[in-house]
Parts: sequence; structure tokens; C-alpha cells
Amino acid sequence: MGLALGGGAARGIAHLGVLQVLWEQGIPIGAIAGTSAGAVVGALIAAGFSPSELIEIAKSSNWWFLARGVSLRTGLLQSSGIERWLGRYLKGKSFAELDTPLAVVASDLVRGETVVLSQGDVALAVRISCTVPGIYAPVEHHGRYLVDGGLTENVPVDTALQMDIDGVIAVSLNGSFLDGEKPERPADVIQQAISILQRAHVEKQLGKADLAIVPDLGGLGLTDFHAVDEFVRLGREAMEQALPKLGLLLEKGNL
Repeated sequence: MGLALGGGAARGIAHLGVLQVLWEQGIPIGAIAGTSAGAVVGALIAAGFSPSELIEIAKSSNWWFLARGVSLRTGLLQSSGIERWLGRYLKGKSFAELDTPLAVVASDLVRGETVVLSQGDVALAVRISCTVPGIYAPVEHHGRYLVDGGLTENVPVDTALQMDIDGVIAVSLNGSFLDGEKPERPADVIQQAISILQRAHVEKQLGKADLAIVPDLGGLGLTDFHAVDEFVRLGREAMEQALPKLGLLLEKGNL
């Protein structure tokens, strides 16, 4: 079984609640595809961290690393702080050194294409996948101008289906984003606009998954990194509600 973990900034912490339930149920994960926040979680899980360990990392992290490295050319900031933070845990691992196969999704800002990263340094690939245009300057990588994978494949089901797996569980963090809350900060405005544009292709991707998990994250926003327990609780609830359907799929051999 494979996982397709979607993007959503701080909302990505909800992935940990979903994964916690899968771990408790003893569901084996054969491969992971991740976009943006989903790439962060996917990389750390693929490197051998448990969901509970990642919850503690989320609680103890000083998230100001997201706002380091000023760039006044093609973005307000550089995304290098994301790579440095990840490097503390991944310790220079390449994709080939991970415990679980991983694919990280980025977007080519010039060609408008999905770019799947699955070789070389994992922390760099995840940084690229998290490089939200307008907030962070694009990253030049192998002759391409790359940004956040959420522009082209925010829930990477297509990418997961290209991996050696029998079925895909997709986790989308977009389900309850347009909830009437007015964005107050520039980062929230940019992310809200991107989320509106993502809706059509997210629905298309979810339709290709064997099981779609869409936590109801209510009024929790994209920069609410302090709300770890609430994100985890809501992720758990969504996965627990889907367990009967997951059980049927497993019985039929669809996953």
C-alpha cells in the first residue's frame, strides 16, 4: 500500500494523526509520495521516524526557521531554512538510503509541469517541494526553476500510482480550508489563493485513490504550528472513521 500525502503548511501536522492510526493498526506502508508539508512528513517517516516521534518534533520545533533568509528578487524569503531544519534529522540521507521508497513532488515554474524528485539529497528535494511561490524564491535545480509541488499536484496520487504498490491512501488537507475565515497575514493570503486554484486538481487526484482521507480541520490555519495536539486529534478522527472502509479494501486485496 502507498500513501499520497498532500500539502498544507502547518496543516500537514494532521498527517501525523492519520499515520498514528495506521501504525496502531499495523498497516504496512510500501511507498510514500509527498507534496510540500506531505513531503516533509513523508521524508521523515521514510527515514525511520515513527508518527509519535514526529509529534514530539513538531511540538519542540522553533518554526521561525521558515522565515529565515531574506530574498527581495523572486520571493520574500529563501527556503534554505527548511533544508537546514530537515538536515538535522535526515543527516544527509539520499533517497537510496531511506527505509521506505519516497517520491517528492515539485513544480516547474517556467513550464508549468509536475516534477517528481526521487534521487539525490532528500532534504533538498523536500525544501524545493515546500517553496511556495511569492513567499519563497524559486530553487534552480538541474537546469529547472522549481517551486512548491502543490501548484500542479497537491495530493500526489498520480505520483504514488507510478510506484511499486497495489493501492493508494490519499490524505488531503484542503477539505475545510474555505470556511469563511478572513486571512490576516500575507502568507495566509497567498496560501488561500493557491488553495482555491488547487481545488479542481485535488478533487481529480482524490478520485483516483483507493481511499481518500480529508480531515475536517475547521478554523485551523496554514500557520497555526502551535496547534499540534488539535491537528493530530483531527487527523486521527478522520482516519478512524475510515477504518471500516480500509478493512473492506484490505479484505478484497485492493490495498
